Amino acid sequence: MTQTETITVEAAEVIAAVLYGKKDMRIETKVLQSPGSNELQILVTETGICGSDLHYYHHGRNGDFALQHPLSLGHESAGVVTAVGSDVHDFKVGDKVALEVGIPCSECKWCKKGRYNLCPDMRFRSSCKTAPHFDGTLVQKVNHPAKWCHKVPDAVKDLSLAALVEPLAVSLQGVKRSELIPEDEATVLVLGAGAVGLLTAFAAKKRGGANKVVVADISAQRVSFAVDNGFADQGIVLVGSKSTESDNPLAPAIASANFLKEKAGADVGFDVVFECTGVQICVQTSVFAAAAGAKVVLIGMGTPIQTFAIGSAATREVDIIGVFRYAGNYPDALAIVAEDGETVGKLVTHRIKLQDAVEAFEIASTPVDKDGNLVLKVMVTE
Repeated sequence: MTQTETITVEAAEVIAAVLYGKKDMRIETKVLQSPGSNELQILVTETGICGSDLHYYHHGRNGDFALQHPLSLGHESAGVVTAVGSDVHDFKVGDKVALEVGIPCSECKWCKKGRYNLCPDMRFRSSCKTAPHFDGTLVQKVNHPAKWCHKVPDAVKDLSLAALVEPLAVSLQGVKRSELIPEDEATVLVLGAGAVGLLTAFAAKKRGGANKVVVADISAQRVSFAVDNGFADQGIVLVGSKSTESDNPLAPAIASANFLKEKAGADVGFDVVFECTGVQICVQTSVFAAAAGAKVVLIGMGTPIQTFAIGSAATREVDIIGVFRYAGNYPDALAIVAEDGETVGKLVTHRIKLQDAVEAFEIASTPVDKDGNLVLKVMVTE
C-alpha cells in the first residue's frame, strides 16, 4: 500500500478503562467510529500513568479541574496506525506514532505565537479543564488528528519510549522556559525524583548543558536511582527540618534550603531550581534555595493556593516561571529518546494490561510495589 492509499474501516467496539468517580474505574466497551478525513486511527500500545491521572483517580479532580461525567484517562501515549483518513497523505498503516494529545484552536493569539499550550480552547485528552471532557488513551484504539501525531524514529524499537515523550516534553518546556544554556555553567537543583523530576534533571543536562544537576527527594531509593542511572550528578535525601523559629511558618523551608545548599556546596544558592512536586514546602524551599538573580521553574502541580515566599523572591530578584504542558517540544523529545533510549527507558518499572487498569493505578499510587520494588512509571499496554 502506498502512502496516499486509505483503508476504510467500519465502526467497531473497543475496550476502554472509564473513570466514573473517586476510585471508580470500570472496564467496558465503547463504539469507535471510522476516522475522520484528517484523522488517523491508532492502536494504542502504551500509555503511561501520570500524576494528574492519579489525582483524578483518587480525588475525582486535579486541582481546579473536576470530573463532570465518565472519562477515560491517559495521555502519555504511543501506538501503531491502523487506518488513515482520506485527506491524510503523509502517514500509512503500520507507522509508529507518538500522540500529542492536546488539540488547540490554531487561530488565537497564543496559537499564532507558537504558545499553543496556552490556547483557551485547547481540548486535551484525559483533562477535565473543559466540558464535555476529551477521552484519554486508556482504550484499545483512538481516532486522532494526523496533525498532532508524530512519527517515531526507526531507532526507537520500544514504544514505551515514545509514550515517555509526553512527560519529557513537559520537562523540555521547563528547561526552555529557564533559558538555561551551557555557557552559564549552572548548578541546577531539581526538587522531586518522580518521573517528571528525573526527566527534568536529564533534560537540564542534555539540552540545557547544566554543569551540575542535583536531585532531592524524601525517598532515598529514588535519589539513589537518579544518581546510579545517570539522571543526576548528585542526590540528596530530604529529611524533616527542624527550626527554632517556631513563629515563622517559612522556617522549615528555609532550613531545608540551607541543608540543600550545604550538601551541594552551593553556598550562594542554585542558579536554576526546577520544582517538580507541587508540594507547598517544596515550592517554598525552591525560592530560598535559589541564588539571587536565579530562576525558579514551577513544573509540579499541587494545591492551587499556597503560602509562598514572595518577599524573598522579590527582594533577591528571583524569577518565578510557570510551566503548563508544552509547545513544539515533541520533535526534540523524540530525538532524545532515539539517542538515549537506554537511559530514559529505565523509568518504566511496571507494565500492566489495559484489562487490569485498576491494578495499574493502584501500583502507580505507591512508592514501591508489594515486593519492595521501586515504582516510577507504570505503562498500561494493549
